[in-house]
Amino acid sequence: MAAPHDAPRHPFTSAPRILIIRRDNIGDLVCTLPIFAGLRRHYPNAHLGALVNSYNAPLLNGNPHVDRIHIYTKSKHRPDTGLLAALRDRAALIAGLRQEHYDMALHVGRIPRAEARILVRFGGIGEQWTDDGHGTAAHEVERAYGMLAPLGLHGPPPDPRISVPPEALARARGLLEAQGFGDAIGLHISAREDENRWPLDHFATLIGRGAERGLRFVVFWSPGDAGRPEHPGDDARAQTLLARCQGLPVIGYPTPDLLALATGLAAVGRVVGADGGHVHIAAAVGTSVIGLYCDHKITQWRPWGSGHTVLHGKSVADIPVDAVLATLTNEV
Repeated sequence: MAAPHDAPRHPFTSAPRILIIRRDNIGDLVCTLPIFAGLRRHYPNAHLGALVNSYNAPLLNGNPHVDRIHIYTKSKHRPDTGLLAALRDRAALIAGLRQEHYDMALHVGRIPRAEARILVRFGGIGEQWTDDGHGTAAHEVERAYGMLAPLGLHGPPPDPRISVPPEALARARGLLEAQGFGDAIGLHISAREDENRWPLDHFATLIGRGAERGLRFVVFWSPGDAGRPEHPGDDARAQTLLARCQGLPVIGYPTPDLLALATGLAAVGRVVGADGGHVHIAAAVGTSVIGLYCDHKITQWRPWGSGHTVLHGKSVADIPVDAVLATLTNEV
């Protein structure tokens, strides 16, 4: 499925120093997590670094398999967009890479960006491996994990796992239970791509008809304004939905950052959400998912692991409320 870009010039010792690069979106990073667990199991004494973007980096906090996190700040995520600030960031990143003396870098994305290759070279890492472009029909977890075959790792990948601080999870569950929403159903209404959006009318209908069957709901969304350049948010859509459903058993759950989102998704009983990073986060914290997917996205991007359900159509908007409600009520 995958092969090294360059053949290794030396055999690894029992304690290799490996940098895993994944600067893509939230779901991409979650699907990369089995690489860290697999390498740690195969090389218990390895030093494993991660090069990720600043928006996704919190998902690695507390991960027992990651020894160091190197953060790449994209220009749209940088508050100071000046050239000098950008040069300082890159210089600090390169210095951090050189400090770790990595044996090799693994570019997990399908098409490694030229800038990432340059950073690795300046970071003193001579060995760079990339995907060979095969296995495009595989799930992203399988494709990514398959890149480790040349290192002797074979078999099924470990499940992606995100660490949620126990005290934060206990607080979130206590907050929901105090409002009568313990074990409620989470609805994540955001999606980065238009074809992945389930209409707000569908969510409102689901809440109303679900309430008739005794279901309770907690609404999650991407924070911020729709026009926010670094990451468009859905504050307005969430407020509209909650206003339409006033008087029904539904509450909003604001999440200022990814750790808050992961904690909230871990605190609810199940999650309904369209194809997106939140679906992968929910699965990785152990929450059962009902994923809403376009037909052509299922193979590669469905929630990984058992206990999840995928409903699909030509576009996510084509998935009827009846199908989602039937899935929820059959599981109650």
